[in-house]
Formats: sequence, C-alpha cells, structure tokens
Amino acid sequence: MKRFSFVLFIFVAVISMANGAQVEESRLSKGLLAVVNKSDNSISVIDINDKRIIKTLPTGKGPHELVMSNNQKWAVSTNFVGGDSLTVFNLREPEVERTIPLEALKGPHGAAFLTDNKHVIFTSGKAKHLGIVNVETGALETKIKTAQDTTHMVALNKDESRAFATNIRSDSISVLDLQNQSRVKNIATFSMPEAIGYRASAHEIWYGANKEGRLVVINPDSEQEIAQWQGFGFPYRVLFNHDESVAMVPDFHNHYIRFFDANNKKELGTLALEEGAGPQGITLHPKHDIAFLSLNLKNKIVAIDIHTRVVIAEFPTGTNPDGVIFISR
Repeated sequence: MKRFSFVLFIFVAVISMANGAQVEESRLSKGLLAVVNKSDNSISVIDINDKRIIKTLPTGKGPHELVMSNNQKWAVSTNFVGGDSLTVFNLREPEVERTIPLEALKGPHGAAFLTDNKHVIFTSGKAKHLGIVNVETGALETKIKTAQDTTHMVALNKDESRAFATNIRSDSISVLDLQNQSRVKNIATFSMPEAIGYRASAHEIWYGANKEGRLVVINPDSEQEIAQWQGFGFPYRVLFNHDESVAMVPDFHNHYIRFFDANNKKELGTLALEEGAGPQGITLHPKHDIAFLSLNLKNKIVAIDIHTRVVIAEFPTGTNPDGVIFISR
C-alpha cells in the first residue's frame, strides 16, 4: 500500500508539473520572435504558437545584435564581422527595408532605438565612436567620439540625454551627452567590460567585466561601486525585468543564467542550461516577466519564467543565434 501511495504521489507530481508548464507557456500569447544568425548572415522570424521559423531574411555579413523600435515597426541588425553596415527591417511585412553602409563607422555592434522610433544609436569599435542613424532615410546624422578602444555595447538613461558605452580594450565606460553630442567622461572599470545595462529606477549602471568574470554595479555620477559579484566565465549581457527588481546575466562560458535581487543586491539563484548551450542574446516579453534567451551553440531560443527560474518553451533558429527581439501580434 505504501508503495502504491508513493507511485501515485510521483504520478500526480509529474502531471502537476506538466500542467504548470502548459499554464506558463500559455502566458506567451501570440507573437513572433526574431533573432540574428551569426553564421548564416540572416535573421529568423519565428512563430511563438507554432514554434517554427516562418521566414528568413538576409542581413549584412556577421550580424550580432538586433534591436526594435518601441512601436514595433522597425528592427535593425548590426552587421559587425566584416559587414560594416546596418540592416533595417520593416516588421509589418516583415521584409528588408534598406541597408545602411557605414564606411566611416566600421564595426557596428551595440545598438538601441531612441523613443522617436526612427533613430538608432550604435557603437563603432573600429572607429571609436557612437553614431546615430535615421532608419527611415538611411542617413548617418550624428557621430560622437569616445576615443577609446573597442567601443562595444551601449545603454541609454531614461530621458535619453546620456549614453553609456563599454570600451573593451580601454577598460572604461564612456559617458556621452547626446544633446551636445560630446563625451562627458570615461569611467575606469575592471578589465574588458562588455555587457551593460542602465537601471533607471535607481540610476545605476550594471556592467560585466570579462577578464575577471565580474558583475559590477556603479553610480555613473559619483562612479562609486555599489555591488559586485564574481565567479562568471563570461557575463555576456545584463537584462532587467519589467519593474527592474530582478537582473539576469547569461554566462556564455558556464552555460547558465544568474539572477539577482536588484533592490537588495542579493543573488537569487542560477538556472543551469543544457550542456554546451552558449547563452547569448536576451530580451523581455512586452507584458510578462518572461525572458527569451538565445542558445548560440544549440541553435535555439528558450523562454524563461523569471520568477520561477524555469525554462517554459523553446524555439528553433538558424546557426549561432545571438541578438533577439519579441514582436507582439
């Protein structure tokens, strides 16, 4: 009788877990994912419900990042490895709208849309600049010099008056005044900073230092360190949930994602991914606290419930996916 009760308990537990996963997955609702495929020079457009690629569109050579306008009309890929261009996608179709060549600002990588839905700010590691392009006209309208080596990722403050750019080979973060189009200062960092996120609710910069495997939180005005965690192999990106209470950092080398209480500066836990996953690009569902994470070495995207730290769905991609966006439908 005891054995029967134990088996029944296990059966009920398994069924409950399965039903729970279905409930969580139902929160994804309708929509599309789009992700750059580094080795295919393309983006995959993926149907959330059917979990299949419905369209593949070309990019320039070596795309790495993919960003989307707030009105979800435009997306832009940064064609980093030999592409030296931006590819603009019309998401209403979806289709390629235009390619913006960047002869003066080669090596575009990090990018962000401004809230006017037509301008994109991006980094140029080769030219040591930030640029701003108009995606509707294709014009390069602004250039701001960092004078730092390998300017790579960029984040914006809440009112878009400041941009913060990591400079991998100069061990610094550049603070740039977008209104005056000038550099305010460079903040010294630990070695090889790459990942960066601006936490607007607390006026904090969170950055990853690749060489020492650190995640560091600083005040960009005083430059004072607020918190620090170690033990990363490669803290690839930083993403906050909707109310900025949780920070997520995928570790490309250790194949997991670490979660932090952003308010109390405490580590919450770790989600171990499948062996050799290679987590890279990460984005947030527009309504729910669900993150979409590209697994670069497995050619897939996983959806993660941020609060339970559980994978609730997965989706196919092309080869070596990285930057990812979610498109509501």
